[in-house]
Amino acid sequence: MTQKATVEVAAAQQKPATKVKVRYDKKAESEFFVDNSALAGFTTERILYMAVRELIENSLDSCETSHVLPKISLSLKMLDQENDLWTITCEDNGIGVPSDKVPVAVCSFLTSGKYVEKQQRGLFGVGLKMIAAFSTKDTIHPLKVWSKSHEEGFESYFELRTDISTNKPIVLAKKTVKGEESMIAGDSGFRVEAILHAKLSPITRNNMKSKINEYISQTSVVNPYAIIEYETDEGKVTFDRRTEVMPQPAKEVLPHPADMDLQTLKKAIMNFMNQKTTLQGILSASFQKMSSEKAKDIIAKACVENKLADKYSENELIEIVKICKHTAFQQANTDHLSPIGEEILTTGMTSEYTIVTTKEVVPSVEGTSAPEVQRPQITVKVLKPSLTAYASRTCVINNRPTIVECGIAYGGDIPSFKLYRFANKIPLLYDEGSDVAREVVSEVPINRMGITKQEAKEFANVEVKSDRAVELLPLHVFFHICSTKIPYKTAGKESIASEGELKKYMKSCLSELYRKVSAQIRRELRMKEAAGRLNLYKFYIPLVVSAISESIKIDSAKLEQAFTELAERHVKIEQQAGAQVVEKEDKITSERLEEEVEEAVEIDGEVIKPDREQIAINAARKKGKLSKPKSMKEKIPETLQKKDKQATLDAVIEGKSKGRKKVNADD
Repeated sequence: MTQKATVEVAAAQQKPATKVKVRYDKKAESEFFVDNSALAGFTTERILYMAVRELIENSLDSCETSHVLPKISLSLKMLDQENDLWTITCEDNGIGVPSDKVPVAVCSFLTSGKYVEKQQRGLFGVGLKMIAAFSTKDTIHPLKVWSKSHEEGFESYFELRTDISTNKPIVLAKKTVKGEESMIAGDSGFRVEAILHAKLSPITRNNMKSKINEYISQTSVVNPYAIIEYETDEGKVTFDRRTEVMPQPAKEVLPHPADMDLQTLKKAIMNFMNQKTTLQGILSASFQKMSSEKAKDIIAKACVENKLADKYSENELIEIVKICKHTAFQQANTDHLSPIGEEILTTGMTSEYTIVTTKEVVPSVEGTSAPEVQRPQITVKVLKPSLTAYASRTCVINNRPTIVECGIAYGGDIPSFKLYRFANKIPLLYDEGSDVAREVVSEVPINRMGITKQEAKEFANVEVKSDRAVELLPLHVFFHICSTKIPYKTAGKESIASEGELKKYMKSCLSELYRKVSAQIRRELRMKEAAGRLNLYKFYIPLVVSAISESIKIDSAKLEQAFTELAERHVKIEQQAGAQVVEKEDKITSERLEEEVEEAVEIDGEVIKPDREQIAINAARKKGKLSKPKSMKEKIPETLQKKDKQATLDAVIEGKSKGRKKVNADD
């Protein structure tokens, strides 16, 4: 029986395997991004945060393109708590979108005006499309859009949904808006209203609200020229415009030839497809730092002919690319970048807006037994530091020009240490531990400030629990990386990788700022030490007064007050910024000297006192400022120069001189 079963199993194993036919399907771009929403950062807990972020970034880019001072209104409110539906609305005064481009610009993935070599906040051009797709996927509500562009001059209204299977927009309604129905007050602008499904737990909801508040606060720091209005169920806050100075708009730039690849070269050739242009002409016209002679030399080194660009084979183009990668070119241009700048960043740091949540007490209604209710209320708090500093470096990372900006805000209303990270003026709030900025802060030693970790502990807040010395200081560190291509670590754009010499230049900026704030920190350390000594003096003064009172009769209250005033005056001198302790004249001692000098000399019933000049001379001699005292005999009035009084007067003066010499010797 066992042998028969073994034979059957062996026979079954020898049967040929069933042929499996693989089916190949094509997935639309919208379907791909919806299925892999984490690539764009739209995870379940971050969907509202990412929606706020994408809308604000689009609004700022739209305004800065035409160099218009931004005014942005954002609203995020709960629509249906049972079904976890939220309404998000954003309006700006930017350049708007032409009406014929609105459906594609809002709903079709990988269709954007940002696919150029240019510094800009957006990277993939999918942010607004993700909002439209999630609104379509999870709700029955359409996406509402109002747009008014400079080109058209009229306002258009759309109700849109996304056909996720085909990546095409579905236009449910379209009309031109006039009069009272108009939503955009200015000459141009863009407004979008979406309903999103976001199921959040109480903990996740609080964290999400905190992150959104922090994102808007940090956005106002690097964009102090923008007015940002933010409204939620907990209230409305406004971030005022603190300056009307705007950075120059970023410009489109040609790619650098050292970063050339086959695809970039093919794209350059396609741009000249309708023109009979040689490869030499295309190279010099499509890449920066590439002269006509340089292009001719590269073609010669690649051992290919200089012919019409569309006549080259792929192998020949690959040889061109290889030669370019091994050719030395001048450094890339930097004038097309748009950094924040010292003036703007300093303005943001010196008036740092932050959103805080307070508890508002709602009184109970009269005649009911309902208790008082506390509900959250958001307000704006402005932090004003006592000192700010700025530094920047220009470098080339991965053949792309990069500007590193760093700022420090110290003291004042700043309670504790905090690291701010920005990339192309976008705040980065997640994944701080893996960011290059965190590495820089950890690796630059605090002794660059001239203080030790033990001294830094004197500034430490009670709530601060950190082993890093710099995190014990009331310090805000700002890092901004500005480039046409930020080396993000992930597609979520939340942390920056340490590529090339980026870390080196960031360390250089931070070290320079440490040196700038070191004098202020050391000054405050001296002030803290002086305040500590004053407390010690005040502790022992009552004990000293008590001991003196037991020995002599004296007014204890007045003596204690005199000692306290003397200690405070002494400490105040030390606390003066950078001032050296100057030896002050002791008023009590001066009075006593004057009393001694002004002792009356009575001769034959006539009282003789030295004049005021003699008093000053004696006081100066007592302090060692005069080595040779003037003879008092020279200052005796003429009326005393009588022979019958001369002997008596000489005897008196001699006695006084001997007494003074004895006092000087004792001193």
